[in-house]
Amino acid sequence: MDAFGILVERYQDRIYSTVHNYIANPDDAVDVAQDAFVKAYAKLRTFDASSAFYTWLYRIAVNTAIDFLRRRKSRAADSLDDEKYSAVGFEPASSNPRANPERVAVLNEETKALKAGIGRLSNKLRTALILHDVEGLSQEEVAEILRIPVGTVKSRVSRARSELKALLGRQLGDAL
Repeated sequence: MDAFGILVERYQDRIYSTVHNYIANPDDAVDVAQDAFVKAYAKLRTFDASSAFYTWLYRIAVNTAIDFLRRRKSRAADSLDDEKYSAVGFEPASSNPRANPERVAVLNEETKALKAGIGRLSNKLRTALILHDVEGLSQEEVAEILRIPVGTVKSRVSRARSELKALLGRQLGDAL
């Protein structure tokens, strides 16, 4: 129990960050991350020590997030343009009083568009993109987590970037 507590402390921020990339609501992301740790604890006996613990844990977290999103599809969805999402914001407030408010507004719009674009990718492409580009895992680590060949990871990341660029190009136009 104590050893698992140490593992939770070591990986909780990374797992939350991964889950939060799937689930926009921070409270839901905390719940899903916690569920992932509970599942990992329950399945600890199935862990194969020949692989890295964090790849096994990431796989559980990603699957838990995807399951959450699938269950949520049956409920009414909120619009990403809803005021409650813009109130949270994704860009930190500038401590510089000379910050350009117009640039901050543009960055906020671009960030919202990026998150919406990532959300429109298929689960396979989104997962590869988030783990590699957002979480900064190597292609080999992503391959181990997803249990696919490294070449498939490269292909999915490339395809995700391409689809995301096309989505953002249509949405943001010349601003991209």
